[in-house]
Amino acid sequence: MSPRKNTRDLLMESAEAVFYERGLVATNVNAVAQAAGVSKPTLYAHFTGKDELAAAALRHRHERRAAELEAWLAGVEDPADRPLAVFSWLAEWYGGSGRRGCAFLNAAAEVTDADAPVRQAVREEKAWLLDLLAGLCARAGAVRPERLASQLLLLVDGLAGRVLVRGPKAAAGAAADAREAAEALIAAAVARS
Repeated sequence: MSPRKNTRDLLMESAEAVFYERGLVATNVNAVAQAAGVSKPTLYAHFTGKDELAAAALRHRHERRAAELEAWLAGVEDPADRPLAVFSWLAEWYGGSGRRGCAFLNAAAEVTDADAPVRQAVREEKAWLLDLLAGLCARAGAVRPERLASQLLLLVDGLAGRVLVRGPKAAAGAAADAREAAEALIAAAVARS
């Protein structure tokens, strides 16, 4: 363990990786403790149980992925190009590390209790992404940017589903299809302004 990395962070990183690869239902806390190189009592000293750990791991994933996307978008100079740049970023992600689709949608499909901490973490991430897209659409000159953002989020989630079902080899084609559909939606929304 790195001297800078505390046990809680190590547990969240390990949980994030193990839950993504194996799924929430199929993974027990023993597997996470083993992946983190800590004992089960140590895990329970930091988290009350699997639900809290899974929600913390999703929030940890969100922070990391949000920073990656924001850095990607910062490299796109023209605000009109930024909504479509999200799909370029997704194509790269799903073609590599994102081979199992969206961790948040996967978690939501496995945890059916709407009040569960995991479902709350999923709602937070999707609300953040919707707000980000709405801001990008507004700066791109879209009429009704919130509606356009909702439509783009449907494409984002559809892309994630396609990758989950067909695998990472489908990522490039699915991302291209989603980007083409997004381009048409954006063009229509901006033309009306």
